[in-house]
Amino acid sequence: MGSVISFKNQGKRSGVLIVDDLLIMRLILSSILKDAGIPIVGQATNGREALDLYVQLNPAVVLLDLLMPEMDGFTTLERLLKIDPKAKVVVCSTLQQKFYITKALKCGATDFLTKPYRPDLVRNLLRKLLAEQQVVHQYPRYLMID
Repeated sequence: MGSVISFKNQGKRSGVLIVDDLLIMRLILSSILKDAGIPIVGQATNGREALDLYVQLNPAVVLLDLLMPEMDGFTTLERLLKIDPKAKVVVCSTLQQKFYITKALKCGATDFLTKPYRPDLVRNLLRKLLAEQQVVHQYPRYLMID
């Protein structure tokens, strides 16, 4: 599988890493964040790039798409949390079914944002995460035992 990624949580975390294979989605998120004055530290087009950039950039938050080539969002989320169990990862997807939202949250995602994005929800969530405030995701009932 290649080299092992090592991560030492050194230094202050800052900004957001955007991970999405579609340029238009990265542009939309970039626009929302820039308009809100939220710093973007990097962008990746797949999970492999995301893991490398996470180690290099030490972002405060990762916005992670689910459907990507090379490495999907669930695999990327799992590997990110192995590298850094305290990583704040917000899964972003058009897949709005309970199954995907529940799986992402149970795998350790901090929250789940649906596409198309609601700029106010994106801004509010990221401001809280960047300020290290407690975030209660909007899907608590999805984690209840069926």
